[in-house]
Amino acid sequence: MCTHIRRLRLRTALLVMLTVAATGLLGASAAGAWSHASGVGRSGGASGRGGFRSSEANLRGIARGFYAPSSSYWTHTLPSSPSYAVATRPGRIGMIVAPVMVNGKGPFRFMLDTGANRTVLASSTAAKLALDSSADDHVLVRGVSGVAPAPIVHVASVASGTLEIHDLSAPVMSGPVFQGIDGILGMDGLAGMRLTADFVRDQVVISASSGAAPSALYALHGRFVSSRLLLVQGRINGISTAAIIDTGTTRTLGNAALLAALSHANRAGANTRVTAATAKEEGVDVTNTAEPGAERRIPTLEFGTADITNLQVIFGDYGVFKTWGLEGKPALLLGMDVLGSLAYFSIDYRRAELQMLPWPKA
Repeated sequence: MCTHIRRLRLRTALLVMLTVAATGLLGASAAGAWSHASGVGRSGGASGRGGFRSSEANLRGIARGFYAPSSSYWTHTLPSSPSYAVATRPGRIGMIVAPVMVNGKGPFRFMLDTGANRTVLASSTAAKLALDSSADDHVLVRGVSGVAPAPIVHVASVASGTLEIHDLSAPVMSGPVFQGIDGILGMDGLAGMRLTADFVRDQVVISASSGAAPSALYALHGRFVSSRLLLVQGRINGISTAAIIDTGTTRTLGNAALLAALSHANRAGANTRVTAATAKEEGVDVTNTAEPGAERRIPTLEFGTADITNLQVIFGDYGVFKTWGLEGKPALLLGMDVLGSLAYFSIDYRRAELQMLPWPKA
């Protein structure tokens, strides 16, 4: 269950898709069961992305070594043509891609979607693998705002890194979301695993979690909703805000309850005002349903000892929040416009924890 934001205009064939993919497929394999997927896109680039602000006072342990002058980790220059951990940069929203073997064949390029509960195949990939679906075997896929049926196929195995999933019933979908990718790797089978996206080294790693304390500069403990969808708590203008970590969403989305709470705080004279950034944005989800939204600039989103600054959020009446039981509570989906601005981040599914390392200060 996640939301993807897909840009209506592509910068590169590969990035285009990621702007919003099908995310958060929740649900079962039987006909009539509900899955969740989303994908909302907008035209334009990533000029309004937020960025994590690190604090030297918070450097501890191994994290301190990352920022030491002698550290060999930093290149300060992103790969010119990243293939797997594609960072958010001016004019481009990032994404993470994993090499995936399907039924022992591949590797295929799957966008890794932490908001998706199940793996999805592009129709072109199903055709290459000669996977046929039954006319009576469908699943309903729910996007950010729409719902559409999708045929399902049986997949004997999916493997990436140390992740191995067997006997899958995978939805098959097509459309602009799948331009440049072969499918969407959901969170099937990630219990006890750790997902790491390293934007400095252009690496995406899926490995077993050791359960040990993190070495990252910032670690946020959260909880899972809708299976393995990680939710962490933050604060905006003193308002407690639930934040879903969604790598399948390109742009960060907010719900009506959060916008109402922020508007009330503005009227009450809050020190940090939330201002309109642009005119309305038009989002199209994976079901090709359009949902308008209004963009607002939030100066600071606080996460414990970490801050996200200059965060631009698209607010709308997105049904995905109701699906997760968050429609009446201030909440947002934290997308790749922000996550892709980190040096690396990990989601530890054993610890229910988000671990982050911001880029060093210039």
